[in-house]
Amino acid sequence: MFNKNVMLRIFVLAVVLSLALSACGEAAVEAPVATEAPVVVATEAPAEEPVVRGKGSGLPCAPNCQYSDLVVGFLQTGSEGGWRAANTASFNETAEQLGLTLKFYDSQNDLAKQVAGFQQFNEDPDVNVIVLSALETTGWEQLIKDAYAAGKIVVIQDRRIDAPADLFETFIGADFVEEGRKAAREICELLKDSDSKNVWELVGNVGSSAAKDRGQGFREAMGECGLVVTKSQTANWSITEGKQVTEAWLKETTDVQAIFGQNDEMALGAIEALKEAGLTPGVDVVVLSVDATAGAFTAMLAGTLNVTVECNPLLAPQVYEAALMAANGEVLPEWVPSQEGVFRSTDANLQEIADGRKY
Repeated sequence: MFNKNVMLRIFVLAVVLSLALSACGEAAVEAPVATEAPVVVATEAPAEEPVVRGKGSGLPCAPNCQYSDLVVGFLQTGSEGGWRAANTASFNETAEQLGLTLKFYDSQNDLAKQVAGFQQFNEDPDVNVIVLSALETTGWEQLIKDAYAAGKIVVIQDRRIDAPADLFETFIGADFVEEGRKAAREICELLKDSDSKNVWELVGNVGSSAAKDRGQGFREAMGECGLVVTKSQTANWSITEGKQVTEAWLKETTDVQAIFGQNDEMALGAIEALKEAGLTPGVDVVVLSVDATAGAFTAMLAGTLNVTVECNPLLAPQVYEAALMAANGEVLPEWVPSQEGVFRSTDANLQEIADGRKY
Protein backbone atom coordinates (compact mmCIF):
# COMPACT_ATOMS: atom_id res chain seq x y z
CA MET A 1 0.00 0.00 0.00
CA PHE A 2 1.07 3.48 -0.72
CA ASN A 3 2.16 5.70 2.10
CA LYS A 4 -0.43 8.38 2.94
CA ASN A 5 2.09 11.16 2.30
CA VAL A 6 2.85 9.77 -1.09
CA MET A 7 -0.83 9.53 -1.89
CA LEU A 8 -1.29 13.16 -0.85
CA ARG A 9 1.55 14.31 -3.06
CA ILE A 10 0.08 12.48 -6.04
CA PHE A 11 -3.31 14.03 -5.41
CA VAL A 12 -1.86 17.56 -5.22
CA LEU A 13 0.18 16.99 -8.35
CA ALA A 14 -2.91 15.80 -10.24
CA VAL A 15 -4.84 18.92 -9.23
CA VAL A 16 -2.01 21.20 -10.30
CA LEU A 17 -1.69 19.42 -13.63
CA SER A 18 -5.42 19.66 -14.20
CA LEU A 19 -5.41 23.41 -13.56
CA ALA A 20 -2.47 23.90 -15.90
CA LEU A 21 -4.18 22.04 -18.72
CA SER A 22 -7.35 24.01 -18.12
CA ALA A 23 -5.41 27.28 -18.34
CA CYS A 24 -3.85 26.28 -21.69
CA GLY A 25 -7.29 25.47 -23.08
CA GLU A 26 -8.64 28.87 -22.06
CA ALA A 27 -5.64 30.57 -23.62
CA ALA A 28 -6.47 28.90 -26.90
CA VAL A 29 -9.95 30.46 -27.10
CA GLU A 30 -9.37 33.80 -25.45
CA ALA A 31 -8.97 36.89 -27.65
CA PRO A 32 -5.33 37.73 -28.11
CA VAL A 33 -3.91 40.35 -25.83
CA ALA A 34 -4.16 43.78 -27.47
CA THR A 35 -0.86 45.13 -28.67
CA GLU A 36 0.11 48.33 -30.50
CA ALA A 37 -0.37 48.27 -34.26
CA PRO A 38 2.83 47.53 -36.09
CA VAL A 39 4.59 50.65 -37.32
CA VAL A 40 4.31 50.98 -41.11
CA VAL A 41 6.88 53.19 -42.78
CA ALA A 42 5.06 55.49 -45.22
CA THR A 43 6.43 55.42 -48.72
CA GLU A 44 5.50 57.55 -51.73
CA ALA A 45 3.57 55.92 -54.54
CA PRO A 46 5.97 54.96 -57.28
CA ALA A 47 6.39 57.87 -59.65
CA GLU A 48 5.06 57.48 -63.16
CA GLU A 49 7.88 56.50 -65.44
CA PRO A 50 8.80 59.66 -67.40
CA VAL A 51 8.67 59.49 -71.15
CA VAL A 52 12.08 60.40 -72.47
CA ARG A 53 12.01 62.65 -75.50
CA GLY A 54 13.60 61.40 -78.63
CA LYS A 55 16.44 63.90 -78.46
CA GLY A 56 19.55 61.82 -78.33
CA SER A 57 17.78 58.44 -78.20
CA GLY A 58 16.98 57.95 -81.88
CA LEU A 59 15.43 54.94 -83.62
CA PRO A 60 16.63 51.34 -83.69
CA CYS A 61 18.53 52.02 -86.93
CA ALA A 62 20.65 54.72 -85.22
CA PRO A 63 23.32 55.86 -85.79
CA ASN A 64 23.10 54.71 -89.39
CA CYS A 65 19.53 55.60 -90.29
CA GLN A 66 18.90 56.68 -93.88
CA TYR A 67 15.92 58.54 -95.33
CA SER A 68 14.72 55.19 -96.67
CA ASP A 69 14.36 54.01 -93.06
CA LEU A 70 11.86 56.74 -92.24
CA VAL A 71 8.10 56.26 -92.40
CA VAL A 72 6.66 59.70 -91.72
CA GLY A 73 3.09 60.30 -90.63
CA PHE A 74 2.30 63.93 -91.51
CA LEU A 75 -0.73 65.58 -89.87
CA GLN A 76 -1.68 68.54 -92.06
CA THR A 77 -4.22 71.11 -90.85
CA GLY A 78 -6.28 71.13 -94.03
CA SER A 79 -6.28 72.81 -97.43
CA GLU A 80 -7.51 76.30 -96.63
CA GLY A 81 -5.43 78.24 -99.14
CA GLY A 82 -2.41 78.62 -101.37
CA TRP A 83 0.08 78.54 -98.51
CA ARG A 84 -1.23 75.24 -97.20
CA ALA A 85 -1.31 73.74 -100.68
CA ALA A 86 2.34 74.72 -101.19
CA ASN A 87 3.26 73.30 -97.79
CA THR A 88 1.61 69.97 -98.61
CA ALA A 89 3.24 69.85 -102.05
CA SER A 90 6.61 70.46 -100.42
CA PHE A 91 6.19 67.38 -98.22
CA ASN A 92 5.00 65.16 -101.06
CA GLU A 93 7.68 66.22 -103.55
CA THR A 94 10.56 66.16 -101.07
CA ALA A 95 9.56 62.72 -99.75
CA GLU A 96 9.72 61.35 -103.28
CA GLN A 97 13.09 62.99 -103.92
CA LEU A 98 14.61 61.64 -100.68
CA GLY A 99 13.13 58.16 -100.94
CA LEU A 100 11.30 58.14 -97.62
CA THR A 101 7.76 56.86 -97.06
CA LEU A 102 5.13 59.52 -96.35
CA LYS A 103 1.72 58.79 -94.87
CA PHE A 104 -0.39 61.92 -95.27
CA TYR A 105 -3.38 62.80 -93.08
CA ASP A 106 -5.64 65.75 -93.97
CA SER A 107 -7.27 67.00 -90.75
CA GLN A 108 -9.77 69.06 -92.78
CA ASN A 109 -9.44 71.92 -90.27
CA ASP A 110 -11.19 69.75 -87.68
CA LEU A 111 -9.37 69.36 -84.36
CA ALA A 112 -11.18 66.12 -83.44
CA LYS A 113 -10.09 64.60 -86.74
CA GLN A 114 -6.51 65.73 -86.20
CA VAL A 115 -6.40 64.15 -82.75
CA ALA A 116 -7.83 60.93 -84.20
CA GLY A 117 -5.19 61.04 -86.93
CA PHE A 118 -2.42 61.40 -84.35
CA GLN A 119 -3.77 58.41 -82.43
CA GLN A 120 -3.90 56.46 -85.69
CA PHE A 121 -0.22 57.16 -86.34
CA ASN A 122 0.62 56.22 -82.74
CA GLU A 123 -0.98 52.84 -83.32
CA ASP A 124 0.57 52.31 -86.75
CA PRO A 125 3.60 50.01 -86.27
CA ASP A 126 5.17 51.20 -89.51
CA VAL A 127 5.23 54.93 -88.68
CA ASN A 128 8.39 55.92 -86.82
CA VAL A 129 8.23 59.72 -87.27
CA ILE A 130 5.21 61.96 -86.68
CA VAL A 131 5.17 65.50 -88.10
CA LEU A 132 2.46 67.76 -86.68
CA SER A 133 1.08 71.02 -88.01
CA ALA A 134 -1.29 71.71 -85.15
CA LEU A 135 -4.74 73.23 -85.56
CA GLU A 136 -4.78 74.25 -81.88
CA THR A 137 -1.90 75.06 -79.55
CA THR A 138 -3.09 73.03 -76.57
CA GLY A 139 -3.96 69.42 -75.76
CA TRP A 140 -1.00 67.60 -77.33
CA GLU A 141 1.17 66.57 -74.39
CA GLN A 142 -0.29 63.14 -73.69
CA LEU A 143 -0.51 62.23 -77.36
CA ILE A 144 3.16 63.09 -77.83
CA LYS A 145 4.12 61.12 -74.72
CA ASP A 146 2.18 58.17 -76.14
CA ALA A 147 4.11 58.53 -79.38
CA TYR A 148 7.46 58.28 -77.61
CA ALA A 149 6.21 55.39 -75.51
CA ALA A 150 5.45 53.67 -78.83
CA GLY A 151 9.02 54.27 -80.03
CA LYS A 152 8.34 57.17 -82.40
CA ILE A 153 9.83 60.64 -82.66
CA VAL A 154 7.85 63.87 -83.12
CA VAL A 155 8.68 67.04 -85.05
CA ILE A 156 6.44 70.13 -84.97
CA GLN A 157 6.23 72.21 -88.15
CA ASP A 158 4.63 75.52 -89.11
CA ARG A 159 2.57 76.11 -85.94
CA ARG A 160 3.85 76.02 -82.39
CA ILE A 161 2.13 74.16 -79.57
CA ASP A 162 1.86 75.01 -75.89
CA ALA A 163 3.99 72.21 -74.47
CA PRO A 164 7.45 71.91 -72.90
CA ALA A 165 10.14 72.23 -75.54
CA ASP A 166 11.82 69.05 -74.31
CA LEU A 167 8.71 67.00 -75.10
CA PHE A 168 9.45 66.77 -78.83
CA GLU A 169 12.46 66.98 -81.14
CA THR A 170 12.21 70.52 -82.48
CA PHE A 171 9.89 73.13 -83.96
CA ILE A 172 10.53 74.20 -87.55
CA GLY A 173 8.74 77.28 -88.77
CA ALA A 174 8.31 81.01 -88.77
CA ASP A 175 8.50 83.62 -86.07
CA PHE A 176 4.81 84.55 -86.14
CA VAL A 177 5.23 87.29 -83.54
CA GLU A 178 7.87 88.97 -85.67
CA GLU A 179 5.60 88.66 -88.71
CA GLY A 180 2.99 90.64 -86.77
CA ARG A 181 5.56 93.27 -85.85
CA LYS A 182 6.67 93.57 -89.48
CA ALA A 183 3.05 94.01 -90.56
CA ALA A 184 2.48 96.84 -88.07
CA ARG A 185 5.67 98.64 -89.08
CA GLU A 186 4.79 98.39 -92.77
CA ILE A 187 1.36 99.88 -92.14
CA CYS A 188 2.96 102.58 -90.00
CA GLU A 189 5.10 103.54 -92.97
CA LEU A 190 2.17 103.47 -95.37
CA LEU A 191 0.03 105.64 -93.07
CA LYS A 192 2.77 108.01 -91.90
CA ASP A 193 1.01 111.00 -93.49
CA SER A 194 -2.51 109.97 -92.45
CA ASP A 195 -4.31 111.83 -89.66
CA SER A 196 -6.43 108.76 -88.83
CA LYS A 197 -4.87 105.35 -88.43
CA ASN A 198 -7.76 102.98 -87.85
CA VAL A 199 -6.98 99.37 -88.69
CA TRP A 200 -9.31 96.41 -89.22
CA GLU A 201 -7.82 93.02 -88.42
CA LEU A 202 -8.94 89.79 -90.09
CA VAL A 203 -7.88 87.00 -87.75
CA GLY A 204 -7.16 83.36 -88.60
CA ASN A 205 -8.24 80.36 -86.56
CA VAL A 206 -8.36 81.90 -83.08
CA GLY A 207 -6.83 78.83 -81.41
CA SER A 208 -3.81 78.59 -83.70
CA SER A 209 -0.36 79.86 -82.83
CA ALA A 210 -0.18 81.79 -86.12
CA ALA A 211 -3.29 83.81 -85.29
CA LYS A 212 -2.37 84.44 -81.67
CA ASP A 213 1.26 85.31 -82.31
CA ARG A 214 0.67 87.53 -85.35
CA GLY A 215 -1.96 89.44 -83.38
CA GLN A 216 0.42 89.78 -80.44
CA GLY A 217 3.30 91.01 -82.58
CA PHE A 218 1.07 93.50 -84.38
CA ARG A 219 -0.04 95.02 -81.09
CA GLU A 220 3.51 95.16 -79.79
CA ALA A 221 4.59 97.37 -82.70
CA MET A 222 1.47 99.31 -83.67
CA GLY A 223 1.96 101.89 -80.93
CA GLU A 224 5.16 103.05 -82.60
CA CYS A 225 3.10 105.23 -84.92
CA GLY A 226 -0.31 105.33 -83.25
CA LEU A 227 -2.19 102.59 -85.11
CA VAL A 228 -5.52 101.68 -83.53
CA VAL A 229 -7.26 98.34 -84.14
CA THR A 230 -10.92 99.35 -84.25
CA LYS A 231 -12.30 96.03 -85.51
CA SER A 232 -10.95 92.50 -85.17
CA GLN A 233 -12.69 89.25 -86.02
CA THR A 234 -11.84 85.77 -87.19
CA ALA A 235 -12.31 84.92 -90.84
CA ASN A 236 -10.72 81.48 -90.49
CA TRP A 237 -8.02 81.97 -93.15
CA SER A 238 -10.74 82.04 -95.84
CA ILE A 239 -11.27 84.33 -98.86
CA THR A 240 -15.02 83.89 -98.54
CA GLU A 241 -15.12 84.72 -94.83
CA GLY A 242 -12.64 87.55 -95.26
CA LYS A 243 -15.01 89.12 -97.76
CA GLN A 244 -18.09 88.50 -95.61
CA VAL A 245 -16.57 89.99 -92.45
CA THR A 246 -15.31 93.07 -94.33
CA GLU A 247 -18.69 93.55 -96.01
CA ALA A 248 -20.42 93.54 -92.62
CA TRP A 249 -17.97 96.10 -91.23
CA LEU A 250 -18.34 98.37 -94.26
CA LYS A 251 -22.10 98.50 -93.66
CA GLU A 252 -21.36 99.91 -90.22
CA THR A 253 -18.66 102.42 -91.19
CA THR A 254 -16.07 103.27 -93.81
CA ASP A 255 -13.74 104.92 -91.30
CA VAL A 256 -10.84 102.59 -91.94
CA GLN A 257 -7.38 103.43 -93.23
CA ALA A 258 -5.83 99.96 -93.30
CA ILE A 259 -6.82 96.29 -93.27
CA PHE A 260 -4.44 93.72 -91.81
CA GLY A 261 -5.20 90.22 -93.07
CA GLN A 262 -3.34 87.60 -91.06
CA ASN A 263 -3.06 85.61 -94.28
CA ASP A 264 -3.29 86.35 -98.00
CA GLU A 265 -6.67 84.72 -98.52
CA MET A 266 -8.52 86.83 -95.96
CA ALA A 267 -6.91 89.99 -97.35
CA LEU A 268 -7.95 89.01 -100.89
CA GLY A 269 -11.52 88.61 -99.64
CA ALA A 270 -11.34 92.08 -98.06
CA ILE A 271 -10.11 93.52 -101.37
CA GLU A 272 -13.21 92.19 -103.12
CA ALA A 273 -15.47 93.67 -100.44
CA LEU A 274 -13.77 97.08 -100.76
CA LYS A 275 -14.22 97.06 -104.52
CA GLU A 276 -17.91 96.22 -104.24
CA ALA A 277 -18.34 99.04 -101.72
CA GLY A 278 -16.93 101.54 -104.23
CA LEU A 279 -13.56 101.93 -102.54
CA THR A 280 -10.18 101.47 -104.19
CA PRO A 281 -8.12 98.90 -102.27
CA GLY A 282 -4.49 99.84 -101.98
CA VAL A 283 -5.35 103.53 -102.36
CA ASP A 284 -8.41 104.47 -100.30
CA VAL A 285 -7.62 101.71 -97.84
CA VAL A 286 -4.15 100.23 -97.33
CA VAL A 287 -4.22 96.41 -97.40
CA LEU A 288 -1.50 94.17 -95.98
CA SER A 289 -1.36 90.40 -95.68
CA VAL A 290 0.91 87.59 -94.49
CA ASP A 291 2.19 84.55 -96.44
CA ALA A 292 3.41 85.92 -99.82
CA THR A 293 1.69 83.36 -102.02
CA ALA A 294 1.08 83.72 -105.76
CA GLY A 295 -2.31 85.32 -105.13
CA ALA A 296 -0.68 88.05 -103.07
CA PHE A 297 1.83 88.81 -105.83
CA THR A 298 -0.96 89.02 -108.39
CA ALA A 299 -2.80 91.51 -106.16
CA MET A 300 0.35 93.56 -105.57
CA LEU A 301 1.05 93.72 -109.29
CA ALA A 302 -2.54 94.95 -109.75
CA GLY A 303 -2.00 97.57 -107.05
CA THR A 304 -4.79 96.32 -104.76
CA LEU A 305 -2.49 94.81 -102.11
CA ASN A 306 0.22 97.05 -100.70
CA VAL A 307 2.45 94.61 -98.81
CA THR A 308 2.74 90.93 -98.00
CA VAL A 309 4.95 89.58 -95.22
CA GLU A 310 6.45 86.23 -96.17
CA CYS A 311 5.77 83.02 -94.30
CA ASN A 312 7.72 80.33 -96.11
CA PRO A 313 5.67 77.12 -96.65
CA LEU A 314 8.48 75.07 -98.23
CA LEU A 315 9.50 73.52 -94.93
CA ALA A 316 9.71 69.84 -95.85
CA PRO A 317 13.47 69.73 -96.59
CA GLN A 318 14.23 71.19 -93.15
CA VAL A 319 11.66 68.95 -91.44
CA TYR A 320 12.90 65.74 -93.04
CA GLU A 321 16.52 66.62 -92.33
CA ALA A 322 15.65 67.23 -88.68
CA ALA A 323 13.74 63.94 -88.53
CA LEU A 324 16.73 62.01 -89.89
CA MET A 325 19.08 63.69 -87.43
CA ALA A 326 16.74 62.82 -84.56
CA ALA A 327 16.43 59.24 -85.85
CA ASN A 328 20.21 58.97 -85.58
CA GLY A 329 20.16 60.21 -82.00
CA GLU A 330 21.35 63.74 -82.66
CA VAL A 331 20.20 66.57 -80.40
CA LEU A 332 18.40 69.37 -82.25
CA PRO A 333 17.83 73.00 -81.28
CA GLU A 334 14.42 73.78 -79.83
CA TRP A 335 13.57 75.93 -82.86
CA VAL A 336 14.81 75.97 -86.46
CA PRO A 337 13.49 79.23 -88.00
CA SER A 338 12.52 79.51 -91.63
CA GLN A 339 13.92 82.31 -93.79
CA GLU A 340 11.43 85.03 -94.75
CA GLY A 341 11.21 88.47 -96.32
CA VAL A 342 8.79 91.34 -96.98
CA PHE A 343 7.44 92.20 -100.44
CA ARG A 344 5.87 95.50 -101.47
CA SER A 345 3.82 96.58 -104.45
CA THR A 346 6.43 99.31 -105.03
CA ASP A 347 9.33 96.85 -105.42
CA ALA A 348 10.97 97.52 -108.78
CA ASN A 349 11.61 93.82 -109.47
CA LEU A 350 8.23 92.56 -108.23
CA GLN A 351 7.31 90.82 -111.50
CA GLU A 352 10.67 89.06 -111.61
CA ILE A 353 10.24 87.90 -108.01
CA ALA A 354 6.70 86.70 -108.73
CA ASP A 355 7.86 84.74 -111.78
CA GLY A 356 10.45 82.89 -109.69
CA ARG A 357 8.13 81.88 -106.87
CA LYS A 358 7.19 78.25 -106.26
CA TYR A 359 4.01 79.13 -104.39
